[in-house]
Formats: sequence, C-alpha cells, structure tokens
Amino acid sequence: MSTAIPSPPTLREAGPTFGQRFRGGVAQLRPGAPQLVDAGFTVVLVVLALIGFRTTYFGLGWLWVGLAGLVIGLVVAHVGATFRWPGLLTGVAVAAAYLLLAGPIAVREDLIGGVLPSMTTFRTLVHSAVPGWKELLTALPPVDSEGPYMALPFLFGLVGAALTYGVARRWPGALLALVAPIALLVASITLGTLTPASYALQGAAFALAAIGWAALRSNRNRPALQNGAGRATRSVTTAVLLGLATAGGFLLGPHLPGADDGNRTVLRTGLVPPADVSRYPSPLAGFRQYTKPNPAELWDRTLLTVQGLPPGTPLRFATLDSYDGMVWGAGNYANEGDGDQGSSFRKVGSHIATPDATGEEVTATVSVPAGGYDQVWLPTVGDVTGIEFRGGRADQLSRDLRFNVDTNTGVLPVKLAPGDRYTITARVPAGTGSLPKQVGLDSGTLVDTQPLTFLEDRVEQWTRSADDPWAQVVAIAKSLQDGAYTDGGPPGTYQNVFLPGHSLARMATFFKSTQLAGNDEQYASALALAANRLGIPARVVLGAIPQAGGAVKGKDVHAWVEVRTATGTWQPILPKQFLPDYNKQPDQVIRKSDEKKTGVQVPPPAAQNPPSVLQGPDQAQNATQLHRPQKDDDNPLNPDNWPDWLRWLIFFVGGPVLLVLLVYGVIRLAKAVRRRQRRMSGPTATRVTGGWREIIDTAHDLRIVLPRKGTRLEQAHALEEQVTGPAAERPSPVVDGAVMGAPARVVDETPDPVLERRRALALVPLARSADRHVFDIAEPTDEQVSAFWADVETARKRLRAQRNWWQRLRADLSLSTFRRHHDRNASRPGAGGRVGTVGKPSKGHKPSKG
Repeated sequence: MSTAIPSPPTLREAGPTFGQRFRGGVAQLRPGAPQLVDAGFTVVLVVLALIGFRTTYFGLGWLWVGLAGLVIGLVVAHVGATFRWPGLLTGVAVAAAYLLLAGPIAVREDLIGGVLPSMTTFRTLVHSAVPGWKELLTALPPVDSEGPYMALPFLFGLVGAALTYGVARRWPGALLALVAPIALLVASITLGTLTPASYALQGAAFALAAIGWAALRSNRNRPALQNGAGRATRSVTTAVLLGLATAGGFLLGPHLPGADDGNRTVLRTGLVPPADVSRYPSPLAGFRQYTKPNPAELWDRTLLTVQGLPPGTPLRFATLDSYDGMVWGAGNYANEGDGDQGSSFRKVGSHIATPDATGEEVTATVSVPAGGYDQVWLPTVGDVTGIEFRGGRADQLSRDLRFNVDTNTGVLPVKLAPGDRYTITARVPAGTGSLPKQVGLDSGTLVDTQPLTFLEDRVEQWTRSADDPWAQVVAIAKSLQDGAYTDGGPPGTYQNVFLPGHSLARMATFFKSTQLAGNDEQYASALALAANRLGIPARVVLGAIPQAGGAVKGKDVHAWVEVRTATGTWQPILPKQFLPDYNKQPDQVIRKSDEKKTGVQVPPPAAQNPPSVLQGPDQAQNATQLHRPQKDDDNPLNPDNWPDWLRWLIFFVGGPVLLVLLVYGVIRLAKAVRRRQRRMSGPTATRVTGGWREIIDTAHDLRIVLPRKGTRLEQAHALEEQVTGPAAERPSPVVDGAVMGAPARVVDETPDPVLERRRALALVPLARSADRHVFDIAEPTDEQVSAFWADVETARKRLRAQRNWWQRLRADLSLSTFRRHHDRNASRPGAGGRVGTVGKPSKGHKPSKG
C-alpha cells in the first residue's frame, strides 16, 4: 500500500512592516528633477505675486509670513500629488494647515502657552479668511505687520503655492500651470494700493519667469527631434522670445494705455468704508459742557495730560467740515468743497502714511486721568503719522480706531476711558503765535452760502479796506475780537438770553446784534461761515490748548477755524487770534436796547436741551433711530440671542460640515447622471459599451491599475488579479519520484479561494458578453442591454465591497474619470484605451481580434 505524499503547505508572503512602509513613503516623496523645477518656478511666481502687498503693509513681517505659508502650501501640494489625493482632500489639508499653523506663525495672538491655537485664534482666522479681505481694503495703508491682518499674506502664500504646484503636478499642460500664478498676480495688484509695488518685479520678472516655465514644460512634453537637435532649437527660440519680450516691455510698456499711475484702479477705490461718523453728535454743539457754570462741572477738571508737545501747540478733538444749517459736523468723507469728497474714516495701524506732511516731527503721549475725557473723538495733533495705544485696552482701541487723514480726525466708538494712554507721532508746523502777513488762499466753499445773506452787511463793513482774500479773513477775525464773550452766565442773570447753538437762526441773531456776544461756538462758526460766504474754504476745529505742564482742563477747550491755502494745506486761525477777551462781558444796556427792537428771547428750560441730546448733521437719521422699535431679545431665531457655544457649533462646525456634504452630494449626483446617460442614451451597442466604461471608471476611482491599451478581456483579467490577488501555484502531479518508482503525489483538489472570488466577481464573463453584443452583426435588444447593465451594477458593488470604507469614500469623491482624456485609439474597434472603452465598429472596418 503506497503512502500518498502530502503537498507542501502554501506559504503566504508576509506583508511589509511599518518601517518598510514608512521608508517606502519617504522614497516616494523624494522629488525628481521635473518636480524640483516646477517647485522652483512655483516659489518664484508666488513670491513675485506676493510682492503686491509691499505698499499695503508696514515693514517686512508680512513677507516672512507669506513665505512661510508658501513653503507649507508647497509641501501639502507635493504630498497630495505624490499619493494621488483627491482635490477635495488636498483642499481640506490646506484648510487644516491654515487653521493650525497661521495662529502661531502669523497672528501670534491668544495662543495657549504661546504655541497652540485657542478657540479665539480659530475664530480670528476664520473671520480673517472671509470678511478680513474687505476689512483690509477699507483700512488705511500701510497697516501694521502684526495681528489678525497677518493671516492674509499667510493664506495668500499657502493657497497660491498649493494651487500652482498642485495644478502643475496633476496636469501636464504648459499654459494650464500659469492660470493660478497669473490669478494671484491680478489679485495682489487689485488688493494693493494706488502706488505700484514694483514694475520691474511684478511686470518684467514675472513675465520672464512665466514664459520660461511654460517653455520648459512644453519641451518636457514634446519628444526630441534628430537626436536632441529639436530641443536645442526650441531652447534658442525661447531665449530669443524672452529677450524680445523683455526689451518690448521696458521700451513700450510706459507708453501703453493704463501705464499712468493716475489712471490706476484697485478694489479699495470702489469700496465704501463701513464707518459712519455722521451718527455721532457734533462736539461743537456740546461746547457749553466745558464752560462754567455747567452741571457737567468740567471747567476746572483735568480731562487729559499731554507730554512731549511744544508749548502752544493745539490739540485737535475733531475737524468739522460739514454744515447743514443746524450744526457743524464731521461727514463720512472729508469735504473738499463744491461737492468733492476726500478721504473717509478708515481703520489704520500704528503707522499712517502722510507723504505731504511738513513741519517738525514731534512725539506726544496723551493720558486720560480718572473722571477725564470720555468722548468718541480722539485727541490728536498736527499731521498725524502714527498712533500707538498702550494700557489694558490697547488692542481693543487699536481695532476700533477709524481715522481720516484729510482732517486728522480719529473716532473711537468705544470712547476713551480713564487709564487709556496712547502715543502720537506727528508733523507740527512751526507757530509764531501771530497770523502771517500774507497767505495765498484757495477758492471755493464747503457750505451752501445761499442762506447766509444775513451776514453780508457786517462782512462787507469789516472787509471794506481789505484788498485780497487773506486780508479779508484777517479783517473779519480782528473785527470779531471787538465783541463780548459769554457762556450764558449764571442762572437768573441777564446773560441767560445768550443761547447756545450755531444754527442759521442763532447765527442770524448773533450777526444782527448791536454788540456781538457768544463763546467759542458762535465766534468760530461765524468766522467759518463768513469766509465761505467770501468764497474761501473754511472749517471749524474743536480742540484744546494744553497748559504749560501738559494738563488739559475744561477751561482749555476751544474752537478755532482753518482756511485752505492755495497749496491745499490748512492755515489755522487760533482762538486768541479772533476771540474777544474772556472777561469782556456783554453790555447790559446795549442788550436791552436790542430787545426793544427785536423782542425778548426767552431761553428754553434746561430739561428740554440736556447736554446728552443727539445733535448731528443727520437729524432725520437720529430721529429715526430714537423712534425705532426695540428688537425682540426673546426671539429664538435671532442668532444674537443664542449662547456662544451654540453659535460657534453652528457656524464654525455645522457650516463646514454642510459644505463638505454638499460637495459630496454634487459629485455623487454628477456620477449618477453620467451613469444614467450611458445606460439610456444612444444605440443599444453604445449603451453596452457605456456599461463597460462604468466598470472601468469604478476601477479607476478605486485606484486599480489597468493595462493602458488592453482589450476588455485583458482588463477583466487584470481587474480580477488586482482585486483577488494571484492564484496559488498548484504542484505538478508528475514528480521525479514517480519516474523513479516512488509513490505518486496525491493532488490536492481543495478549491482555491482566489479562483472562487474571481468566479464571484464574474468580470471575464461580463467582458465576453460585452464583446459579443458589440461585435455581433445584430444589434442587442433592449432586454439584453438591461440584463447586461444589471450585471454591471452587480460587478460594481462587488468591486467596491473589496475595499474598505475610506477607499470607497475616496472613490466617491474622485474626479479623475471626469478629466481623464481618452486615447484616440480607443475609438478604434477592439483597442481599449486607458479606460478600456470599445466603440461599435463602423462599416468598412474589421473588428480587432485582441
């Protein structure tokens, strides 16, 4: 009895260890020469586009942050292209890099331990990425290279590098790779200022780099001719074209339309800044709160302390250049006269660009003591070139400050408070203490002069002997000093008839009185209105003249006038140059004589005109706001009433999740529509071909490698082998021992599980069925097509079942089958392209046997 020789056990090859997989991944990440060239040009082009922020930011901090973002974006794009990540996954990686790294690298605020981003950091980064660009455009350049604004150049470099290098790695086209850097260049220019960053770098250098990269990529994709001679010829041609483009750019560029800086248009020129200062009450209308007697009791109270300011230099609270017949106020734009608008109130950094500023540079520190100044108007001095806040509220005040460079007026909606301190850097013109002898004045008007006929008699009398506009202004100022000064006097005295205000009615009473009487409010308004009536642009300024020790009390608050010179600057006429002596009170006899002519003016009760009444250029708007019904604070649909954690969860977690689900749904819907078109459109043979294409597309989405030009049967065999693995080797039933008389080996007829799985996939029979339907003389019937597509759906489900959930999800999001270019030979009968499609043979063509 012969004993059967058992077959040797089947040995399975052990899978790679973690170290082997790690070393293999690192080896894959090692770039080749083409990848290094693409990365080098990506860095050059993105940096040249990033240069556009040079005039937007102060210093070079923005450049280092942008370069850091560029490097990170380049790494993310390289990893994604190497491991063939879907575009959506690469985008998620870029977003994650921004949220995790922009905080410690760029913003550097609200970090945990100075390194890890906090929830506040995440909120800042999300805000900067969406409305932050508009805030940058409405801010007055240059902005500081610190804080939330630094997230923008980081994001610009990150996304720019990821897009440029990612497109270059995924698509071989020479010109397609230039779309992203050109878009970045246009974006940096339109996001910049009216001053170009660099013609040479963003013009000539960018063009040279772009053309050179396109030429290299074009040569890379074209075969050499005659042992490399063709590539040498192309290189010489490229060099000649680059030289001609450079020479033409430098010679013809300055003469082309749009080269003039005056015609330059950027996004910030068309944006309306969100700051609305017209809603704040006119500070001039509340001047009496600084006088005595007054319930505010500010006359002898220290409001501010100023250090470092030259003696006699005025401190400006607000410049008021708009008059609506009721009050002098500050408009949202500087009033240039005759309907023209100047600068608006914009967010600024610690450095303010004022190229036309002249005078001595001074640095003054302003502090607010307890019970001191608490208005929205920020006290400044001269032509401001920088403002830096200090103290516990420094960051908040820096964020809220809005500044107008034409009027040198700042607005703080949160108001100054005790303990606040800030440093002002400014250019202050040298003052002589007296008016200059001669000044060339501009012509025009800032106000409507038609209702100002009531002052003509007085103005004509005062300026009769003046022979030029400046002499007329000086004559009016000196004539005003002949009047009397009054703040309304104590209660129950005759001076109570001198009312506050500077409306047209109040100013008409002022000018028609035998003896002029009023305080800074009336006299400054009178001088400014008279100058405008003469055709000289004039505006009112409310401020203070600090005492010798730097203290500013209510008694030091004054109003004065500025007139515009022929050079566009503003010549101040300070209080002591047009106000009467403070101790010169109105003559009671003259006042009684005037009352007999015009009647007694009864002052309104104090309760009807408290100091806090809203008074401003937009009275209708104020009235609307006062009568507007209050919002319903109990409305559960109002996000303002939700807790912070719920708003954060909905907007910062729910929003991105919904966006991802929406993208996922759109891609799945697009594939379903394509599948339906293949199944329902065209002749029956074409629909069979579409069914096989659906299987091949499913394989490509699952990243299964197929023969590039295989037939359907070859593709089916390759698919089965890729999915199930190679079949186990069967030992030969004939061995040497049998020949030599040894016992014969018993063949193991146990079913091979690999072959069983292949039979379950049934791809080879499906490929034969497709060939039979396509190459048969008779067209397949609708029933046959429906049965074939049922088998296609079964095969697709079995293919997907062989992969894990992550691979299936990645396949669902893959867009590779939409952009895949079919080989031209795919339409030739029997020749399957990369996607293995076989068309219906046309007449006169013999089907391929492959």
